[in-house]
Amino acid sequence: MRLQESIFIGNVLKNYHAHQKKFEYVINLGSGNVKQLRKNKPWINKYVFAYLKKINAKILHVDTKKFPGVDIIQDLSLPNSLSFCDKLNGSKLFILANVMEHIPKSAHVPFLKKIYKKMNSNDGLIISVPYDYPYHADPIDNMYRPRPNDLKVLLPLKWKASEIINAGSYWEEFINMNTFKKIRKLLKPLWIFQKSSKWLENHRLFYLFKPYQITIVFGIK
Repeated sequence: MRLQESIFIGNVLKNYHAHQKKFEYVINLGSGNVKQLRKNKPWINKYVFAYLKKINAKILHVDTKKFPGVDIIQDLSLPNSLSFCDKLNGSKLFILANVMEHIPKSAHVPFLKKIYKKMNSNDGLIISVPYDYPYHADPIDNMYRPRPNDLKVLLPLKWKASEIINAGSYWEEFINMNTFKKIRKLLKPLWIFQKSSKWLENHRLFYLFKPYQITIVFGIK
């Protein structure tokens, strides 16, 4: 999750809670290494999770791997992978941030329907997916780059927010590299003896002077 993305999501939640009941549980699906993210991307905690903790929401980080900071280790591809939700008595917010580009496209609709089945009335769902963004495998990148309406048609929710936002650029990372690494990054596309997936990663150079863009939608059942 990029800085501008986390700010946008935090503001969306604050605006919603200004007029509606606050979520009691937050289920962060595909959380990744929570401890590492707190260190490398502190803005996620600052603008999203710190606010949710402030309103006394119980945050559950869910991932298939036993990363530091993960609360529930669960293979989300399994049919009953969200059965733990049945034990949660209270309103829920599901967060699916930058996950859909890393799972097979054929799994998108079944997985979203699985989330929808675990949502009660007034439960929420936030989805963020790259819109204009370079290839980044983790472990795959299916290059799914939807517009807001492409996501909204997948579930019959009451959509409260939907937008494509600018979210920084590769320049922010590039400028902080040492001189040797900068030269290596610039010359790497010329190296012909590299895997196709590695070559695709060179597309980040196109984003030195144009912004990354992220699609974000927020809906209520």
